[in-house]
Order: sequence, then C-alpha cells, then structure tokens
Amino acid sequence: MIQAPNRRWAIPLALGSAAFLPPPLVAQGSPEPYEETVPVRSERETLELSPVDVQGERVESPRYQAPDATTATKTDTPIIETPQSVSVISAEQLRDLGALTLQDAFRYSAGVRADAYGLDSRTDSAIVRGTEYVQYQDGLRSLFGFYNNVRTDVYALDSVEVVRGPSSVLYGQGTSGGMVNVNSKRPQTEAAHELRAEYGDYQRRQYAVDFTGPVTSDASLSYRIVGLHRNAATQVDYVQDNREFIAPSLTWRPSGWFEWTVLGNVQKDRSGSSTAFLPWEGTIEDNPNGQIPTHRFVSEPGFDRYNTDQEAVTSLLKIALGAHWTLSQNARYMESESDYHTMFPNIYTGDPYLLNPFRRDSVLRITYIQDARVRAITSDHRLGGEFSTGFVDHQLLLGVDATKVTTRERQGQLGALQIVQQGPFDLYDPEYGDFILPEAAALPELVTRQTGYYIQNQMTFGEHLIALAGWRRDEARSEQAGSPVQEDEEDSLRAGLLYRFDAGFSPYVSYSESFNPVAQLDADGNPFQPIRGEQWEAGLKYQPPSFPALITATVFEINEENRLAPGENPAEQVQLGTAEIRGAELEAGVTWPGVLDLLLAYTYLDAFSDAGDNADEGARIKPLAAVADEVAALWMRFHFGSLGLPGLSIAAGLRYTSAVPDEGETVEVPSTTLFDAMIAYERRNWRLAVNGTNLEDETVIATCLERGDCFYGPRRNVVGSLTIHF
Repeated sequence: MIQAPNRRWAIPLALGSAAFLPPPLVAQGSPEPYEETVPVRSERETLELSPVDVQGERVESPRYQAPDATTATKTDTPIIETPQSVSVISAEQLRDLGALTLQDAFRYSAGVRADAYGLDSRTDSAIVRGTEYVQYQDGLRSLFGFYNNVRTDVYALDSVEVVRGPSSVLYGQGTSGGMVNVNSKRPQTEAAHELRAEYGDYQRRQYAVDFTGPVTSDASLSYRIVGLHRNAATQVDYVQDNREFIAPSLTWRPSGWFEWTVLGNVQKDRSGSSTAFLPWEGTIEDNPNGQIPTHRFVSEPGFDRYNTDQEAVTSLLKIALGAHWTLSQNARYMESESDYHTMFPNIYTGDPYLLNPFRRDSVLRITYIQDARVRAITSDHRLGGEFSTGFVDHQLLLGVDATKVTTRERQGQLGALQIVQQGPFDLYDPEYGDFILPEAAALPELVTRQTGYYIQNQMTFGEHLIALAGWRRDEARSEQAGSPVQEDEEDSLRAGLLYRFDAGFSPYVSYSESFNPVAQLDADGNPFQPIRGEQWEAGLKYQPPSFPALITATVFEINEENRLAPGENPAEQVQLGTAEIRGAELEAGVTWPGVLDLLLAYTYLDAFSDAGDNADEGARIKPLAAVADEVAALWMRFHFGSLGLPGLSIAAGLRYTSAVPDEGETVEVPSTTLFDAMIAYERRNWRLAVNGTNLEDETVIATCLERGDCFYGPRRNVVGSLTIHF
C-alpha cells in the first residue's frame, strides 16, 4: 500500500518541481536574455511587411476601484483574476468620502466594521471579517505591538488595499480575517503641485502640501514632498488631535531596467485618549441621572496624553533581469516613541458605583502609564519570473523576508489601595485635579525576530483557467530578559482556482492559512501562544467587458486558534480556545460615466468561540467581541455636467450596523443607520468641497463588552476643504 504524501508538503513539492525543471524545458517558451540594442538595417535587402490591424477592447474599472491589486499576490494581477476577496480604496474614493482617518476610509468596504470600538484617537480600531487586522505600508509591516505607533494619515496615501482572509504565505505575520496595505504617495514624472486647507467641526484647522515632478530634464530623477500641519480638538473634552508630518521621496530611473524609490517620513502627533471605557449604566442601561454625555472626559487635563513620534526611511528597489525576470528588494528602518497616560473608571471589580443610591459621584478611576520606544527593521527580497511549460504559463515568485523589532517600555498602574485613596469621580459633574501619579518601572527589553521563506506559482492553463499555489516557512523568536525565550516555527499554505469566462464572470475557490506570533505577555507574565487560522472561501467576480463595474460575492469559513480577546480590564488581553467565523459578503463598484459613481457593500457574519480551555466540549459563546451580524453601506455620487452644471457633484451615503450583543449576551447595542453626504464643485485648477458624516448627529454606542464597559461612536462631523492645483 502506498501512503499519500503529507498534505502540508504537497504544494511545496509541486512548486519546487515547476521552479527547478531542467533548463531546456524551462526555457522552452522564454525569450533570449534582455539587452539594449541599436536597430541595424541591412543594405542588401529590405523586408516590407503588410499592415496589421490590431483591434481590442479595454476593460475599464469603476472610478472607485483600481484594475490591479498588488498586495494579494505581490504581482500586478488583475482583481478579476485573483482567487481572493480584495478591495482597493483609490485616491478618488478617499477624497470623495472626505476620509480623515483609515477608519473613515473603511466605511464603505465589505467585510469591514470600521468603527468597531467607536471614536478612538489612538489607533484605527477596525475589524476585518471578525478579527483585528495587521497593517502594512508599501508591502512592509508598519505597526508593532499595542499603542506604541503613530497613526497613518490618509493625506500621505495614494490608495488602501484590503485583502480579506489569511495572507501569511506572502507576509508571515497576519490575522485570519485579513490585512490592510496602505500605499504611500510616490514621485511622478509630470510636475504637479497641490495646496489644501480644511476647516471643520471640533476646531479643525489643517493645511497640507503635495508637490511632485521631475528633477532632471530627462525625468530620470523625480521627487515628491507631502506635508501637513493640523490643530484640532475632538468630540471629547480636553482631547486634541494635533499632527505634523513631512514625507519627502525620490525615484531614480536611469534606464528601463532599474528603478529605486526612497521614501522618508517624519511625523509628530499630540493627542489624548478619547476612549473613556464608560460603564454600562449610563450608556446602554438606564441611570437615574440620564445618559453620560458623549463628550465626557474621564482622565485628567495635563496628565492624559497619547503622544507619538516617528522617523522612518523606506527603500523600494526593482531591477529587471531580462525580459521576464525581476528582482525586488524592499526595506524599512523605523524608530517611534509613544507616551500613553490615561485614566478610566474602575468598573471591572464589583459595582462601579459602590452601591451609591444616587449612582453618580463615587466611581473610582484607574491610572495607567505606558511609554514605549520601538526600533524596527523590516525587509522583503523576492525574485519574480514568467515562463511557460507546454500550454501552462507560470508567474513564479520566490522570496525571503525578515523583521527585527526592539521594544523598550515603561509601565505603571495604581494599586487597589491607591485607587481608593485617589477619591471618587462624578461622571455627570466632574471635578478634576484629585489624582495620584503612579510610578512607572522599566520593563526588560523585548526583541522579536521573524524570518520567512516563501514560494508562489500563478499558473494559467490556456486562456481561462488560473491556479494559484503557495507555501511559506516562518521562524519566529522572542527574547525578553527574565523570561524564557519563545521560539515558534510554522508552515503556511495557500491554494486557489479561478476560471475566467469571456462574458466577465470569474468563479473561484481558495484555501489559505495564517500565522501570527504574539510577543506580548499575559496578565500572569506568561507568553501568549501564536495565533493560527485557516480559511475556505468561494466567490464569484463579475467585470463586464465593456462597462466600468466590478462586483464580488463571497462566502467563507474561518477557524482560528488562540484568538486574542479583551481581558478583565483595558490593560489586559486573554486568549480564547477556538473561534469560528462564517460569513458572506457582497461588494460592488459601478460607474456610469459622467452620471453616477456607486459603492455597495454588505457583510453577514456568524461568529462564535468555545471561550477557552475550560469550556465544555462543543460550547458556543456568541458573539465574538464587537462583531456585528450584519453591516451594509451604500454610497452614490451624482454628476451634473449633463445638466449644464459641469464640475458640480453631490454624494449621499448610508451605513447600517445590526445590533451587537456583548460576549455573554447580557446587553445588546441597538442597530444604527447613519447618513453621510458630500457636495463638491471643481474646475481645472481648484476644488471646493464639504463633507459631513453622521448628519443626524446620532448618539451611537459602538460596542459594549462583557467586562462592563461601552464605547461611544463618532458624532456629526462637517469639514470643508479647498484644494488648489498649479
């Protein structure tokens, strides 16, 4: 009896056999090595060719969607040929939505709950397919740990790609729900200059510049400078949203086979904590004193802050090694600092109001300090090539990536006796100034390393059938003085099959795995286990041959082990046993040229967990924290050029989120329907626009957790902008 090979090694063996075929076979359909030559015509004979009439029809993408998504495959693969659910949020969409943060940008994308934890001045706390996402920038991981990184500004971005489902084969560190890759603005060979000013609610004053163009006469060297200055408040008292950044960059193309882009970024944010961790009573439940105001600040002026600084340089190098082979080398060095000082109600042990009959003036507060210094070096080296074996065309990708992150932290928190000595706090009529400053102690330096080796083969059989297979080996290591060294090794697999019909339909099925080592320790000082996940996905994509539209419908099932979940208080996290997420999504982008741009997104999730090792076998705890069963959004932008008003456009958006229960299904956040709008008038050299979100100024509770706290969502926010081009 012959034993079948282990499934985990089946794909690597198949990939390896294609990559290391004998040279004559690999070269069968390959051209001669690439050389720059000067055409020479013989004087002895002249060959005249008959005219050839080549006709074709270009498939247009909708205005809010790019035709290709490089993040999903690390190649320039059309979305319609990618066996995975992918969205590209274009620069036009970012502008028309008036997105002020990444959370704003996600609001009209399927599979994403943008404001899962409400208004958060610290980070973009969105959820993709029921899990927190991992953020990359220009293909390299950009955020590490919790609350110790700067927040990416959308003005510095050219596009945002949302890849749903595991992507560990190509990127290593990632969650099972998906990843987000933000693409920086890069130098252009044509001169363009932009000045932008924004004024809006919460004293928002923002000024930005974006200059790009050639440096040399032959445009072999081009530059770009993007800068921004902002002074702003937030809907929470005493919490600012101030920022300064500058992002210079250069691109050098001395010849057609060499391209090198260097991106710089210096950013300084000065803010605080808008997340108040307010108790159930007074938010989701009744309180004799009414509802706690959404602007309530529960920390201390002068003490509370979330200040971050970052300096980073990124190198993106691409070298053509002949007509069909390319070597790419991407690397980034980043240093960041964060000072996080905050206070929040002690609602996690017993009655938060200490049995006070008036239910208002005796909430105790926890004081917390976390200061971090992070240094990260990331790199990704890959070789890509195209060749044919018989009737099969291959697009092969071989890569090695590596990450080293060094983290130094100081942490401090008041003890139980000090919390009592600090005195009560009135959530309805606060008086500030009575608090005790905790002592912060330095934690041992944490050094994490991860190296991954990966191979991917995109195979096209004939004209319609496309197969994708990938394998990766990850080696991760975490070292912290006083703790045992944690080492993890894991293989990740990926496979997909897609058939593209001439009529524009592309049905597909795929399987993928995720691996995400967690460097942090739990409340008892023990290292977390790596998070592992796998997903099955089936979908149908439709792109009409002669009309700018792209529609994607998918169903999927995710199984995730060692999922991180909220702990007993905001400073803690715990790991669950196994989480299962089943869902369906529909996303559409359609453009009627000169008339209408439309975005439609719908997500259904059924998410639950067995709640850990102590749960009964087969136990089903539903839902997972902050996961809504249904999320839907519709955005329509109307043009009035055909009515004699060129340059005028008006947009309207609708966002619906179903009711969200806490993990124990004790309380339930009600469903919400919010409205957004935009009006813009633009001419050749300028654009004037007004964007508004949550126009009815609804008081939204985004999520309530089983441990006893709730999170308010953003209130109405109206911002006007003037952009001048020259």
